[in-house]
Amino acid sequence: MRHSDITKLGQPIVLAAMPDAEPEPLGTLARRIFAAQQRSPYRQVHARLSKTLRIRFRLIRDLGRIQSFAWRNAAIVRRARGIPITRQLLLLLRLAVVERVDPGSYYAHHLYDAPLGLGEIAHCLSRTEMKNGIYSLLRLLRRGDPNFDLALTDKRAFSETAQRAGLPIAPVFGVASKGHWLAVPLPAALEVDLFVKPVRGRGARGVGAFHRRGDGRYRTPDGGVVGGPDVLDRIAAMARRRPLLLTRRLKNHPEIADLAVESLITFRVFTCMDANGTPVVTHAMLRVLCKLEPDWHTEEEFAAAIDLETGRMGQMCGDANYAPDAWWDRQPKTGAQVAGRVIAHWPALAALATRAHGTFSGRMIIGWDLALTPDGPMLLEGNSDPDTHFLQRVHRRMIGRSPLAPLVRHHLQAAESLLRNTAR
Repeated sequence: MRHSDITKLGQPIVLAAMPDAEPEPLGTLARRIFAAQQRSPYRQVHARLSKTLRIRFRLIRDLGRIQSFAWRNAAIVRRARGIPITRQLLLLLRLAVVERVDPGSYYAHHLYDAPLGLGEIAHCLSRTEMKNGIYSLLRLLRRGDPNFDLALTDKRAFSETAQRAGLPIAPVFGVASKGHWLAVPLPAALEVDLFVKPVRGRGARGVGAFHRRGDGRYRTPDGGVVGGPDVLDRIAAMARRRPLLLTRRLKNHPEIADLAVESLITFRVFTCMDANGTPVVTHAMLRVLCKLEPDWHTEEEFAAAIDLETGRMGQMCGDANYAPDAWWDRQPKTGAQVAGRVIAHWPALAALATRAHGTFSGRMIIGWDLALTPDGPMLLEGNSDPDTHFLQRVHRRMIGRSPLAPLVRHHLQAAESLLRNTAR
């Protein structure tokens, strides 16, 4: 017998003993359970479509993605690795039709270089099964938790819960909706740089910063200038389409400030409950969102993996350029050193992520977005279905071969039992 264990910031957590026989690869296990989930009462809404329509829709979508990825990367890989374009297209088609994962994985995860080639995909947790079913299924295993109903997607409710729990988070100054303020900000709130974001939503869509100038006026996200009294009217007008939350604009800690110009650098930290219901940090990466930098003229995201034990960063990569050599020791836009750089505040960031998951314990897996400010680590938001595709690219390792693997395997086995019992 052997034990699967994982290091929780230096403290070993031993899970249940596993047999000596090689276990089913994690990605294969997840996709098998996802297929069973679609035939169960826990299926997703999209699964109620006819099987024929679902297959046709998926094939049309994947053929489009194959064309897009091959057009951008096939010739580069042929020159760099000598793999004929025809063979690349066949492998992309196999990923989409046989393996049922995003065909872009071939380039994103450099499967042409992996010792096992496409065989490495068996250890991959892809967006398809995770976002369309597995995250929801794993959450059902937490349905008895007293915090099961705490909101992650409603940023106002999330902020209020975090504040009550004593978690460091920027205070909410006010909320605007349909052109009016539901909660009017106090005048003192307007004496700092301001930041607006949708009350509901993910990523950087709909966000904007208002920089307070020395004369009391504000530079708007589109480069204009408004007077102090008029800034609330401008934000209310922006909220005609969707409710917006107003908060203080956070700034980067000097330790990392050279990795961006105006945007807030974020740390994406994955935490997962272990068999005893204790949150464990399994992955971390530093992220730079280029779309928030007005002079960079690109929407690409850059990221670098962070070693959980030392806080040391690896090379940086992007989510658009999948060329074999698209890995950088320095930040591509600012030139600041990345590879080998140690985040001195990493232990505090990791501790904040586990504290936050302890508060929002109704989820099994959460991807936390944290900031490192002059005042220390700050909580930004929690993602209940965080992206696994870019995470695996940044870490150059499939989740099935990572510290998250034994935890997810344990929970997937419990979820499979749930599906079996429901089917009886």
